[in-house]
Amino acid sequence: MHAENAKPLSQITVLDMTVNVPGPFCSTILCDLGARVIKVEPPGGDPLRHSRGIWDSINRGKDSIVLDLKTEGGQRVLHRLTKKTDIVLEGWRPGVASRLAASYDILSEINQSLVYCSISGFGQTGPWRERSGHDVNYLALSGYMGLQSSIEGRPWPPAVLFSDLVSGLYAAITTLASVAGRGATGKGAYIDLSMTDAALSLLGLEVGRMTDPAESKLSPNVTFIPHYGLFQCADDRWLSLGIVHENHFWDRFCLVAGLDSFSGMDFDHRLRKAESIKSELEEVFRTRTSTEWECVLVEADIPASIVIELDDIFEIEQFRHREIFNYIGGQTFLGQPARFSTGRMGPTKTSPRLGEQTHLLLSELDYTPEEVDKLTKDKVFGLSEDTL
Repeated sequence: MHAENAKPLSQITVLDMTVNVPGPFCSTILCDLGARVIKVEPPGGDPLRHSRGIWDSINRGKDSIVLDLKTEGGQRVLHRLTKKTDIVLEGWRPGVASRLAASYDILSEINQSLVYCSISGFGQTGPWRERSGHDVNYLALSGYMGLQSSIEGRPWPPAVLFSDLVSGLYAAITTLASVAGRGATGKGAYIDLSMTDAALSLLGLEVGRMTDPAESKLSPNVTFIPHYGLFQCADDRWLSLGIVHENHFWDRFCLVAGLDSFSGMDFDHRLRKAESIKSELEEVFRTRTSTEWECVLVEADIPASIVIELDDIFEIEQFRHREIFNYIGGQTFLGQPARFSTGRMGPTKTSPRLGEQTHLLLSELDYTPEEVDKLTKDKVFGLSEDTL
């Protein structure tokens, strides 16, 4: 079921039964690294298909088969697919996979080497396991928004779906680790991934800070550092300044900015003078435009950069040099950020039409035309989806 290529996962097949963002983001990473990803969609398709741009970005390069897993025929096709599969992803609430004959207990009996990852809002155990939710709920319950509120005065939903995306990353990491680990025994593994736990994992540094009596009294995160943050310039654009504990960066900045009275201060001294330093920086950055500040600070090897608009990313020379954008079939995709010595990783084809590879996959599974006709008559590919 594999085409030969130089990518590291070219011998891996993934069955992705998930919808929306977390699971598809995981399988997109695996697909970019060479895995064959078969997206198992219900009749009607992944609801994210209604957001075409987002859908295309995290489903490029995949195959699509439509199966109504509420039918016995659909379950039998899934079981045949499982025999030739390395990784399965599912994103239902606890218990749904069992009702659809698609649980790890059932599929691992068919394929003992299977690595199976369940991605759910709160995990398969605990008092919250049955709760519904989306990214905003998981971030709220993880403490992330509470942290944000302590900084900004009130919580805000972030512009990026952090919980969804970090859950997809963890799913990719843990499934690949399990694939690598099955070499000794040949047996697969079951992974229970909670999206709320994944969101909480992003706060590891904050939890560490809270356990230190000295640091716990400071403002959250790096916001207590007066020379680490955003500053508005004379042209009303914002500039990021990234000086943390480094005395050499601070002394160079003081020289460039003409802040002689603050030069030579070590990090602890600067923290004690945080309010006066922050006030001084806000004034001094207003004396030049963002472009002028960026030029002079970068020239002095001080970490600083203009806050650019998302629309401008395509014009950034660094991104073009790194070939982070992939142009396929008239569409633009973000590729993988890591560059491999063995070749370029990233999408090789656009996203599939709903069920585009259904008949191809049935043929690969040795279904006869007569069997396919019966599955069609049994509405394995065409029943409307009810809420699970």
